[in-house]
Amino acid sequence: METKQLLEKILSVIKLANSKAIREEKETILKGPAKKKVYELCDGKNTVNEIATKSGLSQPNVSQHLSSLLESGLVLYDEVGGKKYYFKSLE
Repeated sequence: METKQLLEKILSVIKLANSKAIREEKETILKGPAKKKVYELCDGKNTVNEIATKSGLSQPNVSQHLSSLLESGLVLYDEVGGKKYYFKSLE
């Protein structure tokens, strides 16, 4: 595992430890309809391109939303074969 990936996993665990605060802020974080749509498609089976296709949003727009969702701790990902599959951390 690369150092960057390891650090991202550690950060994810730290964020999960603060999940109560994240849960309380969830509605604020998901206030935009596009971000909410992206979040709903994070079921562990979709990559950024699949989320873009299913949501009707552009790939750069989806990437931007995923970045903020990852930063907030609401979404995590599992990397398999060089592809990142996004999933909700609080469900």
